Amino acid sequence: MPASPSPPGSLELRSSAAWVDLGSRGTLQATGGGAAAFVDKFTTAPVGRLGPGEASETFFTDVRGWVLAFATILRTDDGLVIDCDAAVATPLRDHLEHYHIREDVALTDVSATVACLAIVGPEAAAWLRSHTSDAVPDVACRHAVVRAGPCAARAVAVDWFGDLAFLLRVPAADAAALGEWLTAEGLPRADVAAVDALRIEHRLPEARDIPEKTLPQELDRTSRAISFTKGCYLGQETVARLDALGHVNRILALVVVDGPACPPVGAVVSCHDEPVGTLTSTCLSPTLGPCGIALVHRRGLAPGAPLRVGGATARIGAPSI
Repeated sequence: MPASPSPPGSLELRSSAAWVDLGSRGTLQATGGGAAAFVDKFTTAPVGRLGPGEASETFFTDVRGWVLAFATILRTDDGLVIDCDAAVATPLRDHLEHYHIREDVALTDVSATVACLAIVGPEAAAWLRSHTSDAVPDVACRHAVVRAGPCAARAVAVDWFGDLAFLLRVPAADAAALGEWLTAEGLPRADVAAVDALRIEHRLPEARDIPEKTLPQELDRTSRAISFTKGCYLGQETVARLDALGHVNRILALVVVDGPACPPVGAVVSCHDEPVGTLTSTCLSPTLGPCGIALVHRRGLAPGAPLRVGGATARIGAPSI
């Protein structure tokens, strides 16, 4: 297959490092003496066990166990920061406020005041360590405040894109200065589409990839985001029952499509002429060509299953997590 056109920064993201402006992600703050205990009642992660500087991926679920939001929870000295897709920040805050009665916790949506830049690539950690005198997290799900040129940034270590990468969370007013400093220090800037291709290859779900009535285990991040030993939380009964049964009927899968064109979002994935999923994110990967992610029914996940997307043949890509 001919090489796919690559967005700016694709080579650096895969061979060295580059930075990208992720814009305003969803950001909720939970402060007060009861913040951790309160949030712990609504999420699959063991929030109460996190210490300052630690973090965890998590799912917020409703009473039926269906996913309301996929997020990363950061434990700070004065409470929690919940990092999520911007599309779910306000609904998530409203969901938590619905259950907030007298607990000592204040829930604030500060998405509009926070910007998020990222350093991504196999040399991201080495680059950031060489450009700050502060301690930089060396494993995923750790975070620390570092001096990044003119800005104090909260550097959150993640492995969403394969290699260790860093989200640099700063006040929105500092985003331009931080970007200028990264460029001045010789770090190439990548296009958002280049990072999105990595996200799709590694099956990192955004809000658009999580339709209504999705179960946490269907998103295939159980070991990272679900604790089966923590206390009770909303939706726990369903999540625990699924664990006992041992499987779900759908899994978020990478679907690689034969052909030159990027498949459209909404394209149906079929097996033996029966629909088994719908593409919710798509890209032209520099290494795989046209591909996307979809919640695919188990009958479409069998090795050698005759998959099609539109008029093209397709296959399930190797899991990346």
